[in-house]
Amino acid sequence: MRPVPTWPPMPPGGTPVAQPRRREASQIALWWLMGVIGMLFGLMLVAYVMRMSLGDWRALPPVDALWFNTGLLAAACIVMQSSASQARRGELRRSRREWRLAGAFALAFVAGQLWVWRDLHVQHYGVSGNPANSFFFLLTGLHALHLLGGLVAWALLAPHRMTHATRARRLSLTAQYWHFLFALWIVLFAAIVNLTPEIAQRLCGTGVGP
Repeated sequence: MRPVPTWPPMPPGGTPVAQPRRREASQIALWWLMGVIGMLFGLMLVAYVMRMSLGDWRALPPVDALWFNTGLLAAACIVMQSSASQARRGELRRSRREWRLAGAFALAFVAGQLWVWRDLHVQHYGVSGNPANSFFFLLTGLHALHLLGGLVAWALLAPHRMTHATRARRLSLTAQYWHFLFALWIVLFAAIVNLTPEIAQRLCGTGVGP
């Protein structure tokens, strides 16, 4: 009777060859989540540009605090990545310290956004003032909401009872999500700061020709 072939094949020594490691389900789920969020904001940015090209658009005044908030979010992502790297190397105490600092920076970013919204409201640039106001609050508010979701994932790393490997893996996934939100914020920030009705009209083909 012929022996049943095995996979992976058995080498002469009798030890099976290791199978290729599959992507973890959590990593694939994170990619799907970031893809969906990216498409959502992409569609909103298209609507933002199209709405800006119309004549009733009244731009908001420069919001200098957004630059400071951007720095806070960048710092949060850098420190979070460092925490994940330290966890992979087994530096648990330093990883936890940087994990706390990353959360503090992210919370400060959200607080800074709240301050910006309050300041605009005090200056009578409320949500319903004009389309520019509405889109600003919509885009920045939805981004802050997704960042709060990232803070929930951050907070779930607090328990000490999880294994070192589990904590390192979750730290890495959380850091990836935060990096994605930072990249998304840079795109939103660039659109808010640099886009003008004239540029939007050219992009939409509605500008007045020479």
